[in-house]
Amino acid sequence: MKKISISLIILLAVSTFAFAQRTHPSKPTPSGGPLSTEQAAFDVQSYDITARVNPAEKSISGTTIIEAKITIPTKRIELDLDTPFEIKSVKAWHYDAFADVKFVRDGGKLFIEFPESKQPGDTIQVSISYAGKPRIAPNPPWVGGFMWEKTADGSDWITVACQNDGADLWFPVKDHPSDEASSATLHITVPENLYVASVGKLTKIDTNNDRTKTYNWYMSNSINNYNIVINIAPYVLVEDSYKSVAGETFPVIFYALPESAEKARDIVRLTKEYVAFYEKYAGPYPYRAEKLGIAETPHLGMEHSTIIAYGNKFRKDASGYDWLMLHELGHEWWGNLVTASDWRDMWLHEGFQSYFDSLFIEHIKGKEAYLASMRGKMAATKNFQPVAPRESKFTYEIYFQAPDYVKSDGDIYGKGASILHTLRYLIGDEAFFASLKKMAYPTDELRETTDGGQSRLVTTDDFRSIAEAESGKDLSWFFDVYLRQPKLPELKVERVSGTGGESVNFKWITPDNLPFPMPITIKRDGSEKRLEFKDNFGWMPIQRGEEFEIDPEGWVLRRVTS
Repeated sequence: MKKISISLIILLAVSTFAFAQRTHPSKPTPSGGPLSTEQAAFDVQSYDITARVNPAEKSISGTTIIEAKITIPTKRIELDLDTPFEIKSVKAWHYDAFADVKFVRDGGKLFIEFPESKQPGDTIQVSISYAGKPRIAPNPPWVGGFMWEKTADGSDWITVACQNDGADLWFPVKDHPSDEASSATLHITVPENLYVASVGKLTKIDTNNDRTKTYNWYMSNSINNYNIVINIAPYVLVEDSYKSVAGETFPVIFYALPESAEKARDIVRLTKEYVAFYEKYAGPYPYRAEKLGIAETPHLGMEHSTIIAYGNKFRKDASGYDWLMLHELGHEWWGNLVTASDWRDMWLHEGFQSYFDSLFIEHIKGKEAYLASMRGKMAATKNFQPVAPRESKFTYEIYFQAPDYVKSDGDIYGKGASILHTLRYLIGDEAFFASLKKMAYPTDELRETTDGGQSRLVTTDDFRSIAEAESGKDLSWFFDVYLRQPKLPELKVERVSGTGGESVNFKWITPDNLPFPMPITIKRDGSEKRLEFKDNFGWMPIQRGEEFEIDPEGWVLRRVTS
């Protein structure tokens, strides 16, 4: 089970709800941000979600039972539930039964008050019954909500995406990345012609007397709240299996629309190739005790653990690969196995996976193709805000650009990948790839674990510590310049003539004169040599009129001027 990150227990001066109203009045409360006292007071153990989905009315009704452990003394806790839902009842387990308790609704926030104070170590259970029409996603998956679509034959096709907005778009939840449930159980009732694909394993299907079916799913591994989703359609199952590098064989299942079954078989084939790639560089597929699930969705895609949303319409690139499937699958490692404890560190999800997108190009096409891919990412950096700021962030703050939080600058993706690319150059392949594997699985024991204990909450400083241990280098300056502030370093080059010939002086220009002893490769006379720097300065002698090239392959992320 993933525990609450203690560093995130910060008393709120500004409420999450106020932020949401200021930046996105038409949207739900954004996910994350500084933990309030009422959020920090408990650690979610499990979600048990019972919901009836009514496609004709585009509505949901249900009850969610949350079990949690108290971490600090408190008399009340704070949950999230989106505003379109009406709360029917709130109960808490008291001695041997659920009993009504007081609660306060403040926009998307739900405050539950207990009859007496709860103490650290106490186990609590709360039951929230609710109903309503969930908001419809205006721009899925980036701006979330439900999608009520139709298949080619007119059947209902329903799904939800909620990464930026949180799973409170469809059930009550503690909406913060620092606290993951150790397990999740779902009982979803739908019209009998539909199938529900969700997280974990399908335990049974109940046929009801009212021409509905109830699909019962159980996820035994810890899971981000935004990964707990449902996909509903007249799915057919395209089934296969894969033997992991760890030794276990696990199912690979594509939940496809009937007309897509044959195309889905090809995606399953490709997915097995992708798993082999990820297992080579990041270790075993993390959810071997569950499945590798893929659900065809009307939106582009999302990395929902064990039930990846796929909506790329089976399009492939010139090499015959499907970039969307490759990308979302990789988040099973970078996002689901290794999870940022606060949205400020989301580059550990998106930057790492963006890097692995390019690493796959090297895997299948070679180093030159990889370098070309990385040069494109480096050229596209915006550098408006830090990739990994030190202060706690809400989703919209880290994914989108201030001040309106609508336009994405994309730097947690491409710039994050570029930073890893430059780190690879700095510390060398051996230390770099060892660092990636240690970031995914710090120990051999965790590589063999499948009960949820393999999952970790992490920070940027965790990765720095791993890279320093593997390389034997102090990397504080590297992380400070590239991740903690937005501006790129600039290399100033000055050619100096003297009686004894010429020399070239190099100086790194950094914001606030931050230390930056980044070496760089110089190509001259057909050969390459790495130039070392001290106190941001470097120097080399040169023949009068001799030409040279700086960083010919494009390894070092920097501001380039004429």
